[in-house]
Amino acid sequence: MGFEDVLQEIPVTEYKERLQKARVKMEAEGLDGLLVYSDSYRMSNVRWLANYRAFDGVFPYPAMVFIPLDGEPTLFAEGSLVSYAADETWFSDVRGIRQELGNVLKDFQKGRNSAKIGLSGSKYCALEFYETIRDSLNPTSVLQKTNIIEYLKSIKSETEIRNMKVAGRLADMGIEKIHELLATERLTEREVTRQAMAHMFASGADTVSFDMMVQSGPNSGDYFLARPRDREIVKGDTILIDIGCRYNGYSSDMARGVAYGKVDAEKQRLLDTCLEAWRAGMSALRPGMTGAEADVAANEVLKREGYPHMAGEGRGCAHSTGMDPEEEIPVVGPDSQDILVENQTIAFEITLLIPGYAGTRVEDTVVIRKDGPESLTNHPYVCNWYQD
Repeated sequence: MGFEDVLQEIPVTEYKERLQKARVKMEAEGLDGLLVYSDSYRMSNVRWLANYRAFDGVFPYPAMVFIPLDGEPTLFAEGSLVSYAADETWFSDVRGIRQELGNVLKDFQKGRNSAKIGLSGSKYCALEFYETIRDSLNPTSVLQKTNIIEYLKSIKSETEIRNMKVAGRLADMGIEKIHELLATERLTEREVTRQAMAHMFASGADTVSFDMMVQSGPNSGDYFLARPRDREIVKGDTILIDIGCRYNGYSSDMARGVAYGKVDAEKQRLLDTCLEAWRAGMSALRPGMTGAEADVAANEVLKREGYPHMAGEGRGCAHSTGMDPEEEIPVVGPDSQDILVENQTIAFEITLLIPGYAGTRVEDTVVIRKDGPESLTNHPYVCNWYQD
């Protein structure tokens, strides 16, 4: 099965609209220019604008865009990849980042007494390129952090959402494969992970979103994140499965907690409470609420049942997602004042861990709609596998 016949390409008109939206935000912030940084692991800032993604797993191949308030934008790629980047992007000006970034910034400042330049992606910008930027600025020019692109890319078009739905369906198929495999006992975490990944790729996935997790028995309770091991999965285990892939550059991210065979009453209570809290949190999600407000409903269930929520660092019940599996905006957590906006995409998740004993997670990629969340991953939530 494949998805090649599904129209998923982003039209150039949409990219041009994105550029215009960025310039409106730049003008509102008083910026003369905007630098947008991406590396191969967090590629969404540049790709959202230019349809070019830096390469994974090789010599650091970053990418950057420079947008003047007036005039043509420039895409910067690693020098040996300029011809490839030029064929991928709709931009007409593509240059080597190490060869030309400083020159472009110096030329931009000529004739200006001062320039105010924003930097999106500042959290990840490599020191090498930060120093190039800094050393290219006039004494009277100003460089400031901004989240213009981080915010704009968080609100997805329907074409983007269709890509994410395909990625979500492929993740569903991966976990369905694990369910099928575990009809046979004596398989290890690594064995089922490999076959689930192969099944997603054979079905149309382009690459992974993140290191896939299959954690069983004590491994499910000991670690918030862990790569699969050679531990044999046995009846009576809880299994924490966190799975995702990319389709046309868009990510899926989902998780399920599994009771494999007959589990004891406390393990079943752990699984049931996690799902109840997740459902309570999902039912409360609406555009217009803050990230802190979106964190409340699920945690009320957990507090009542006496389970601490084992959330990821710097967040609560969700993280943003899109082209990158984890993006910057919105933050959903107890201290977040980010306002949820219609068509933002997040991964809403609850994780419960009892070290040395059991663990579980429920997570869906969701899009915030006018009347509430729409799940883009849809494997059954009650996973009591092979209990007969």
